[in-house]
Amino acid sequence: MAKLSSKASLLFLVLALLVFTLKAQEMKKLCDYEMVVSTGPSRGPSTKLRVILDAIFGENINTTDVIKRWGAMGPRHTYFLPNSYDKFGVRLPCVEQNFCAILIGGKKGELKPHWYINNITVSTKGDGIDRFKTFRFLSEHEIESLYPFIGDGECP
Repeated sequence: MAKLSSKASLLFLVLALLVFTLKAQEMKKLCDYEMVVSTGPSRGPSTKLRVILDAIFGENINTTDVIKRWGAMGPRHTYFLPNSYDKFGVRLPCVEQNFCAILIGGKKGELKPHWYINNITVSTKGDGIDRFKTFRFLSEHEIESLYPFIGDGECP
């Protein structure tokens, strides 16, 4: 009977550890992310802009509709007007490492030549995390492809 009791106790401890581990993963710290896009002299895309923020060692944040899911300037705001600053924000699990690259994508035809981005600034705030990163596009650099990539050399 004592052997059955120690096996049951061991099984209970293993199950309790498994439940604790799953709950700990669910309770991952949340961070507030804000992205500010500074545009140049021509109007940019209107819908379905996709942004991927890559972090050192491979974590990333990937959104398929940054205006709909992150848009922080209200439902009636027109994003990406010439010479404007547009804010986007979201609360997601914290990415532990610094962002090192940004990739921008859009529907075919959305990222037309002559749409300029001056820079994109991303801030991350959470419990013990307060980071700020600006990705600068070349001055007067036209977006010429569907997926322009800007990195800062920190990505492995």
